[in-house]
Amino acid sequence: MSAAIEIVREAGDGAAVPPCDRRFHYVPPWRAATLTALARQILPPVAEVAARYASGARPDAPVTAKETATLIAACAYVRLRGARDGCALAFGGLPPELAGYARTERMTVRAALECVAWFNANQRPLTRVDLAADGLAGAPLTDGALYGPELARRYAPARPVTERFNAVLRGFATDFLGSLRVLELGTGTGRLGRNVAPFAGSYTGIEASRAMIDAGRRDGLDVRHGDMMAMPFATGSFDAVVEHESIDFCTEPLLAAAEVARVLALGGRFYRVELETSPAAGIGRLQEAVTARLADVSGGVFPYWTKGQRQRLHGWLLRRGFVHRRIELARWEETRTLSGWLQGLVNASYPSFSGIDERTARSVCVELAHTAALGDLDSRWPGRAGVVLHVYEPIDRCCPKHLP
Repeated sequence: MSAAIEIVREAGDGAAVPPCDRRFHYVPPWRAATLTALARQILPPVAEVAARYASGARPDAPVTAKETATLIAACAYVRLRGARDGCALAFGGLPPELAGYARTERMTVRAALECVAWFNANQRPLTRVDLAADGLAGAPLTDGALYGPELARRYAPARPVTERFNAVLRGFATDFLGSLRVLELGTGTGRLGRNVAPFAGSYTGIEASRAMIDAGRRDGLDVRHGDMMAMPFATGSFDAVVEHESIDFCTEPLLAAAEVARVLALGGRFYRVELETSPAAGIGRLQEAVTARLADVSGGVFPYWTKGQRQRLHGWLLRRGFVHRRIELARWEETRTLSGWLQGLVNASYPSFSGIDERTARSVCVELAHTAALGDLDSRWPGRAGVVLHVYEPIDRCCPKHLP
């Protein structure tokens, strides 16, 4: 835990967080104080509950009201990074699969162990304490990832990938990754990996969601289950680390950055691939309207922390002696269906709205598209797309202010 606290303290506790709005409740990053409280105040009572019910208790027996409150508060604490700013827009911080337990005074042992397992999966990379080291009999297999089985199922259908995008990725792999030992962070359903792996010397992926891993393995990719904040790889074991927008869903990007620096071999580089899209102005306004309506339908705004994650990782790498280059790999005109521009909004496959069913999400998109006079979801609209590569290369400095 001390390592995580020192990394966060070194970066500073201040971070620019956008004000909450009708769409999202922006969660501040972890701070040294909240990490310390997690280890000293939040974790021990949960460990006591886990030890009490890990074996021998009837699954349908109730735990106490105090234990129920302890588990609900712990799960909310780790999801909201200890932030309790009183924002009325935000959910209590619980994922949909646990939210129902917060409405009961005394949850069952089965539910309690499910909460323990989810809490453990989220806090373990931060504290390096594993509450399930000796097993949690009766606890479901959970990884605590934002993308569970249902969202993983919805993910790819709402995000069609064009052949132009695939060709750009293959060109990137040919030009930058040939013969190298490559690690990909957050493989998702494998849309980057399937284009990169054939051109790399070797390819390994790491993904926190088992459901996403199942999707990626259909392409024959070597993907390991794990968290990018605490990777199960030896120091200096990769020549290149690549990432495609998965850092947006990392609980603490500073810990991921530290792990990237650790697993890179001497002379290795870190590559971040970003897909940039610019639909017609009317579609951009429709995206905002749909997002706001889905937040209303779901009854609250889900904790959201994508904004600032990339900048936070970028700043840490620069302070640690990495040099950054931005390379525009390609940019092109692209025509998509309205559904294609709306992406995950059309079937609520963003974690922000994971409690909304697909039919409701589609109905909202259809209604607001007609209101905006944009036609049906199959109508085709022009826009622009591009792929940008961020290259981070570690260099030795003779002192903090000078390059060698």
